Amino acid sequence: MPLKTNTAPFQAVLDALVDTTSPFPGSFLTRFSDIQASDLNLLKSIWPTVKPKRRLSLVEDLINLNEHSTIVCFDDVAVLFLDDEDTRVRTTGLRLLRNSEDFRLIPRLLRLLEKDKQVVVQAAAAGALGTFVLLGELDKITPEKLHQIEHALLPRITAANDDLIRRSALEAMGYSSHKEMDRLISDAFEESDPDWVASALVAMGRSSSEDWGMRILRSLIHPDSVVVMEAIRAAGMLNLANAVEPLLEMLDSGDQMDKELRYAAIWALSEIGGEKASAALEALLENAETDEEADFVENAIENIDIGSESLGLDSLGLDEIDLDNLRNRDSDEYTDDDLNEESWDDKESESDL
Repeated sequence: MPLKTNTAPFQAVLDALVDTTSPFPGSFLTRFSDIQASDLNLLKSIWPTVKPKRRLSLVEDLINLNEHSTIVCFDDVAVLFLDDEDTRVRTTGLRLLRNSEDFRLIPRLLRLLEKDKQVVVQAAAAGALGTFVLLGELDKITPEKLHQIEHALLPRITAANDDLIRRSALEAMGYSSHKEMDRLISDAFEESDPDWVASALVAMGRSSSEDWGMRILRSLIHPDSVVVMEAIRAAGMLNLANAVEPLLEMLDSGDQMDKELRYAAIWALSEIGGEKASAALEALLENAETDEEADFVENAIENIDIGSESLGLDSLGLDEIDLDNLRNRDSDEYTDDDLNEESWDDKESESDL
């Protein structure tokens, strides 16, 4: 279904944003995608006058739209959100940027990691840097920029004061081939805290190394559901053929399996591929009980057919899976032409960060 949009003047969008007596029209949300510079300047000028609750609501609506559409890009407005006084707006702004490949973001993300006063923002910034670790490994940013990022993230895995920051740094560095990573991932996996085990599995999935295969397979029967989720995702990202049978056994459990885990297992099978996985997905499609599941399985089957053309970022088919439904987490956790680098650096000097 095409996105609903609105061609009203952008000033009308701003007026609706400021007017809290009426709900903000959903048809206006696409106006923030690939926003024109003149409109962005207008938004900046009125942003301080927008009520905090309204600002947060807008950012959350943009996140929801971003996760359900591949044709929108909110990078420019997300950068504005990084200067907001509300911790939740800054954190959600970082979520909007989690897959951005614009290297101009690197100084801003490093500054948030190092100087923001809120742990949740520091952790979200660490997570967002993971994309650029991957780009560095693929030689899509300079070695100097990659070294700068690794120099900021590596010490935080062991020395940061908060476990959320440490685990986020570990997950971001999962893409790295740095010699320290095998040991750091192994140490995290051996922790008794399931949150650490889950983060280790995220890093394993991002490592592109099948050496982690046995640990991932063992984790598919872990008592903690979030650990199981990350084990499923890691099995898919590493295309572990040995995981097909355990995943099929999970799916055979039927109603006993949580919906989020079920969808993750379906998508992992599509990433692993092969005749057995393909046949299983075709059978699931024939027996789907809801239109929603049928649509998801169809997407998974298409994923087998076309293969993955992504850089290895988190699976697009899992964007709408909510890990918070699996286990209640700490309330501070975050809910993943030639460019002119100086253009954003100039803006950063005006920030309190």
